Amino acid sequence: MTWLARLERFSRTLHWRRGVRAGLAVGSAMITCRMLGQPMGWAALGGFEAVLVDNGGPYRTRLVTMLTVLAGGALGVFVGAAAPGWGSGAALAATMLLTAAFCFAVTFARVVAQPIASTSVVILVIYFAGLGSEDHSLHGASLAAGMLCAGGLWAAALSLVLWPVDPFRPARLGVAGCYLALSEETARLGWGPGERVDRRPPHVWHRELRVKLEAARAALAATPARAPARTVTARSLSVLLETADMLFARTLRLAEMIDVTPAGELRESLAEVTAWLAGAERVIAEQLEQRPMDGGASFAPHGSHRWQHVERRLGMLAADEAISPHRDIERSPMSPVPHTLRDHLEQEERQAAQEIEIGFEATHALWTGMDSSRLRGARHGTPEFPEADAGTDSDAEPDSNAWLDALRSDFTLDSVMMRHAIRMAVVGAADVALMRIVHVSHGFWLAMTSIIVLQPYGSATLRRSAQRVGGTIAGGVLAAVLAVGIRSPVGMMLTIALFATLTLATYAVDYGLYSFFLTPTFVLMSLPHPRDWAYAGVRMGTTVLGAATAIIAMRLIWPEKPGIELGRKLARCAAADAAYLRVILIFWTLPDRRRAERNVLAPARRACGLASNDAEEAVDRMMQEPGFGALGLAAEDVEKEQALTFTTYTRRLTQTVTTLAATGRATTSSIDRIEGLACRLERLSARLAAGSCAAHELWPPETGRIALVSVAEEQMQRMERQLAVLERTAELLGDGLKAAP
Repeated sequence: MTWLARLERFSRTLHWRRGVRAGLAVGSAMITCRMLGQPMGWAALGGFEAVLVDNGGPYRTRLVTMLTVLAGGALGVFVGAAAPGWGSGAALAATMLLTAAFCFAVTFARVVAQPIASTSVVILVIYFAGLGSEDHSLHGASLAAGMLCAGGLWAAALSLVLWPVDPFRPARLGVAGCYLALSEETARLGWGPGERVDRRPPHVWHRELRVKLEAARAALAATPARAPARTVTARSLSVLLETADMLFARTLRLAEMIDVTPAGELRESLAEVTAWLAGAERVIAEQLEQRPMDGGASFAPHGSHRWQHVERRLGMLAADEAISPHRDIERSPMSPVPHTLRDHLEQEERQAAQEIEIGFEATHALWTGMDSSRLRGARHGTPEFPEADAGTDSDAEPDSNAWLDALRSDFTLDSVMMRHAIRMAVVGAADVALMRIVHVSHGFWLAMTSIIVLQPYGSATLRRSAQRVGGTIAGGVLAAVLAVGIRSPVGMMLTIALFATLTLATYAVDYGLYSFFLTPTFVLMSLPHPRDWAYAGVRMGTTVLGAATAIIAMRLIWPEKPGIELGRKLARCAAADAAYLRVILIFWTLPDRRRAERNVLAPARRACGLASNDAEEAVDRMMQEPGFGALGLAAEDVEKEQALTFTTYTRRLTQTVTTLAATGRATTSSIDRIEGLACRLERLSARLAAGSCAAHELWPPETGRIALVSVAEEQMQRMERQLAVLERTAELLGDGLKAAP
């Protein structure tokens, strides 16, 4: 392959729409400021950062994320302007303390909600820009904050109204294609004898659907979003993919039943079931292809799609059971499989309805930004146990109790985020001292580099430091040439807009290239004097010093061992859920439920939240950085998607256990089943920690109850399905996880 062909192939991987949108936002902001006689830097920075943090997904979620970075950035500008500076020893000490406190607070707040997780580093960058500005007066800070917000609001309007670009669109359309293929093949199963000639050979559509599923997984893993493991959109698409896989297996079993069922009443029932299932799958496919007019409300618990395809179907099953005396006896979920084809059909139909319900919940969450599994938990809460939904999911509009629960979960030195926040505080204070020592114009670039480069894991910090330094040095040389060669202000603004475009286009593709294009963008934007080529040298020098500071901090302050961390964190998730299951058995035996919830249940729930937060942080880093082999996983897209699936389902499992604690009770059957689930989770945790997940005991699927199930039984069945997904996902991850030494 020639270099020209390689360049053309690489250009197809860049995110041009996002880049052009950023260039347009930055360029138009600078032109407007020049026409109004105002400084251009802050407005351009606001527009650039607003586009940078746009994760895609529901409009409301995207707007909240952009407003978060603007509000946090404006606060950072005021806090930086209020700092006493470093003119004296006392002033330097006060500024260092203020910087350390602000860095710790903003970084640790990432555990509270997805918008903060996506914007915390950007907020700190804006803080150091405010700290390093020449005008520390209230008027100067107000003007800077106002220009920042104006540029950011213009970029938000461009992103949400004038030119919306959704980075999750390829993955969403890929998932929609899976459901459409499922619907078409399921519909073919119900065709009559005269139409069977049109049915394709099973191996053909099996292969086609498997290819579609793997392509959708790869598209999801390659999505250019900040903190993808914490976004409702990414998690919802992951759930939809796993549900499609389960429905695929369900369709295969229905096809086998059709092949052995003679013509008659049962054959007609099979045709009716396949027609219903195909219709429900088609609804999901159609609503994933484009945003529904009702914003996904029809998939809500009382929405029209939920009633038509789930509630009404379950009601028909209940009515059929009520008039069939020979099936009045409630089967135990641990009983042998049903003996008749009709029993098999009812079992498959009920489980398919539950899987369709999960798909509807995920579709509702995808378009609304609200995690339906949390809403379900709240709906099943009881007056004596109102905390039934006090999970730690950071995406779905957490109330104050959930915020406090998330903060308490991570307020320990065992938390990766707690250690990282302390590390950020130390580095921020050290950067202030270094800025006084070097005492150069725009020395805040030193702190910006340290904050951006510093990651929760040492290997990621080393890799990002090398990419940042290399890209900045090369970009600085180019910036020096451009600073000398460009003579007109219009030419300078067009050049800045061009490099802003290239910066965002390469952001999620190659961090070294991102740093290369970022350097001319901001060097040219902040030139103190026209044609000041030496200014690029300041940027290069401060970048090297800032990267060195981050590496030293990573080596000295809680150094992380590369190669084993992700496996251990996934193992902690499974172990925490196992402990949570055992705790609810104790909880059910205690008389004072409120006190028991506070003293027994809440600590176990917080431990699950802490484990999930740490695992999501590791998965986020893996998905954001190409070549993420140093944490124990190769960089293949499928492995990234499997890691995302695992963290998604551990969150969902924790929420289901929380609901079960509120709605269940200790019976011989429930105790046995919970003990069995806890043992499976503990074995899964041990395999993940050892990095060996390829072989495990196969567990047959639960047969379910024939009669209507209670809320507690529904949660039990959900847990069994969720654990099956975790075991299957861990098996797929097994080869990539490295065993701890």
